[in-house]
Amino acid sequence: MYAMKCQVCGAQASRNADGWLFLDWRMPHDRATWPERSLTGMPPLCEQHARLAAAECPHLRKAEFVVLRVRTPRLWGYSGTPYKLTGEGWTVHEHNALLPCGDPLLRSVLATCLYRELRDVTVVSEGLAG
Repeated sequence: MYAMKCQVCGAQASRNADGWLFLDWRMPHDRATWPERSLTGMPPLCEQHARLAAAECPHLRKAEFVVLRVRTPRLWGYSGTPYKLTGEGWTVHEHNALLPCGDPLLRSVLATCLYRELRDVTVVSEGLAG
């Protein structure tokens, strides 16, 4: 995700004048502007593997999704488990916290996913589920 590599093969993800190639689906926490400014933990894709990802991803089989081109996939933050040092040792603060870059709690997080905020989005196609 950090290096903008294809989530399937690890080669450079597809990028053209309209931006990087992403798949996205609406989540309960998404803004009203979705897919503009949505947060995603899904890395971009190369052209060759976009259809394979759409066919094989269990999340995409259950939801309507869109194929996007994103000019500005801005690093946003991380999800993971924040730990807290107490007199009895380390304790789990909460599970699956979603924290933006710069949040002071990130210093104590065991991160599991990097998130990008999708800006300058062009919807290439939609309604492809099923």
